[in-house]
Amino acid sequence: MKHCYCYNFTKQDCKLFKIKRNEFEYFDDFIRSRGIRSIIDSPSAEYKLLLDGFEDCRESDVDKAWYKLLHLLFGFNENYDVKKAIVENIAYKLRSYSDYEDTAKRSLARYIILLRTGELLFLEETLVELAENMSTDALVDLLEEELNLRTIIYQHPNTNKVIVEIADYHYDYETLHKEYGIDTEDKSSEPYAKYIKYITTPEHTKLLKRKQIMYAQMYGE
Repeated sequence: MKHCYCYNFTKQDCKLFKIKRNEFEYFDDFIRSRGIRSIIDSPSAEYKLLLDGFEDCRESDVDKAWYKLLHLLFGFNENYDVKKAIVENIAYKLRSYSDYEDTAKRSLARYIILLRTGELLFLEETLVELAENMSTDALVDLLEEELNLRTIIYQHPNTNKVIVEIADYHYDYETLHKEYGIDTEDKSSEPYAKYIKYITTPEHTKLLKRKQIMYAQMYGE
């Protein structure tokens, strides 16, 4: 996939995606062509999205993740029952693969961490913290909330082209560890339980968003 230049002069940290709306707004079409496994089954060929162009990207895994997040965004916004599709696929695949739900939960957590940090993690502790302490339903709900809190969609009425702006409300997990006074090796402590309760909600994103709005108002932006 070839990259083009995109300049952002708003002073707001964000990612901008220029897309054709009709290629993203029908999530059921994406699922029919790629399968729900392309979203949640990381070891599968479907998940790797062997689409023309992606192989030319130096950071193809990250690009593919954002590509899937955009599809999920429109799926949520167009009231497609994303959660039902994921839960039903997990129930079906568990008949053959006992660890399939764990794989799916880590995949969902990976999208949340990407939104929060800009990093696509596979083995980091922060990924495990979400996957091991949340149900599949809760992870899907959190992913939807994290997307909606960050996203603005701009479209001119006379064109199919859309700009999707996804704001960066960056999580500093090391700072959060210090604030809660936790040792990540001790998962039985009360501070750790409070920390997990906090990061498994979108509350920190809401806090970061309020701070950004406050700073923008202070400086007249």
